[in-house]
Amino acid sequence: MPSPTRLQYPDLHDLSSPPVISDLCAGYRLARWDSPADLAPGCRDRLHHILRDLAARAFAADHSGYWRGRVDAGFFDQISTLALILGPDGAPVGWGGYHRRRFAGRRALYLDAAGVVPAHRRFGLSAALMSHFLSREVLTHPLSPTYVVLRTRHPAVYSAWRDGLGRNRVHPHRDRPLPVRIRRLAGDAAAWLGDGPRLDPDTLLVRDAYRMFDGDIYGVRPRSGDERLDAYFEREIGPKDALLVVARISVPALARVLVGRALARRRSAGRPPSGGRPRIATRDDGVRRSVPTGAGAGGIIPGGRP
Repeated sequence: MPSPTRLQYPDLHDLSSPPVISDLCAGYRLARWDSPADLAPGCRDRLHHILRDLAARAFAADHSGYWRGRVDAGFFDQISTLALILGPDGAPVGWGGYHRRRFAGRRALYLDAAGVVPAHRRFGLSAALMSHFLSREVLTHPLSPTYVVLRTRHPAVYSAWRDGLGRNRVHPHRDRPLPVRIRRLAGDAAAWLGDGPRLDPDTLLVRDAYRMFDGDIYGVRPRSGDERLDAYFEREIGPKDALLVVARISVPALARVLVGRALARRRSAGRPPSGGRPRIATRDDGVRRSVPTGAGAGGIIPGGRP
């Protein structure tokens, strides 16, 4: 088992700004940078190559142009927190990050691009990473809600957030009009992303959100297993479109997420809790419906201002 504080992967040695290393889940660790702007140019180059290669493996598509554009536009200076998921041998197998922002006067996190390579998806790494991020931010401000904003065209990502937090906390909701506060917050977020004119304020669909990609975003069209939801995404969301998702998270909601993760771990270990089986549906692509995730098996969230 790797040392809890030592990085085994050669490209992560001798960085100008070393990451914080912590356990993520059984056999996996997290390397987290809370000030990526402190990384020297040579170190940024190394991380750029790692992120580019992970994205190619995670999405079975060439995202090199996207990452080149992100880095050239100041990715490391803009993002608040960046993290790599390290496998049992110390090599990176996934990544994620977020921007700490205020939209419509509310504290918010914008989830940046994220993913996990196929061979490691069945271990709940995306859910563990999102839980780690949310715990750090929500518990820092326990008396007021935190809003999470993301763009995605993966129906399982949208469904996982709704199932994890409750449908009333995740927008858009197809059967209800958007609250005024959510409409304003989404509008501010879209303007910051450069998507203002492309946002439909009623549905939160963003047309041409993936305009920075030269080719396909996914090698295979993503699905959730929910026929009605998959049909909606296929009918309404074009190849370069996205859904802007806004979730409201409080300490009780976070507790629900963490309980969901604990139940998922017990189920995977073959030890369902007393009183019956946990009601956790697991999709074939590795996204657990009971736990919010920003990436899962193929969800991609395009980063801010690519």
